[in-house]
Amino acid sequence: MLADHDARRSAALATMRDRFPLVQERVRRVYGLRLPRQLAVFAAFWASTAGPERSALEDALMVSPWGITDYFLGDAVARDGLDERLHARFRRDPAEFVTVMAGGSDGLHVGLWYDDPAALPSLIVHNYARDSAETWPCGAPTLLGVLRGMIDPADKRMLPLTAALDWFAPADEKALEADEKALKADEEAAEADREAGDGSAPRAYSAVSVFPMVPPGSGDAQLAESEDRLAAFTGDPRRAARWLADAANDLAAGRPALALAVGQEVHWLDRDDFREQGRELLLGAYRMLGRDALAEIARVHAEHRDLADVQVLLR
Repeated sequence: MLADHDARRSAALATMRDRFPLVQERVRRVYGLRLPRQLAVFAAFWASTAGPERSALEDALMVSPWGITDYFLGDAVARDGLDERLHARFRRDPAEFVTVMAGGSDGLHVGLWYDDPAALPSLIVHNYARDSAETWPCGAPTLLGVLRGMIDPADKRMLPLTAALDWFAPADEKALEADEKALKADEEAAEADREAGDGSAPRAYSAVSVFPMVPPGSGDAQLAESEDRLAAFTGDPRRAARWLADAANDLAAGRPALALAVGQEVHWLDRDDFREQGRELLLGAYRMLGRDALAEIARVHAEHRDLADVQVLLR
């Protein structure tokens, strides 16, 4: 039995590693983003599960691969001529969020977070689309780590799943090392830019989401005022207009951080009264930062935001 498990898992891992270059190229071509190697390990893990392992995933944890992970699992085409970037993209998702796994309640989905499309994703994040739709870090550096964190150690139904995760742990660590090596090179280049500018900055958050890392000289996103802005946009049109004007003025002066923050907050609020102004700020900020791939994701999303079903890819 153990030999059967090993053979099944080894075959799945070899298959997904072989598919990685093609999926990597498709993600680059469609999204303009770089794909982490750990996603191939996650796809292999899922494809190898059977019996009580799969039951634990689907029935107990209520998770399944989704989003760009679908590229690993078979030929997929977009329905009705829709843009593939709309697949698994809920209406309040930020452009930096790219779904890789579905959860079982309240629209839970897990994704890769891209601060900069030129770099590998820096975080794994989650969002409950049919609840608060806020976006926060998962805490684990890999998807298998996220799954492990969902397991109740006292639940004996999880023992087969834990054994499968243990088997894939070395491959996951190897992929993470390769990803982190590339990410470190990206970060060292960014750090050199920061040292030449106004110093490094820690990860920051708005009232509703992770906030993207931005280079020095991008201005002040005023994230401490995020809740105040949300209150203004929902109940004080004059104060809201001032925030929009301040963000537009900063953007015109070459400081996109506030426009990025305000644009993302208006996107999350999903209100018609400021939608167009928020969209222009968001797209302008992305383009000024050289993050055209994110600008295009945001543009396509805005044009199809009322899509009733975000299951766009079909096999």
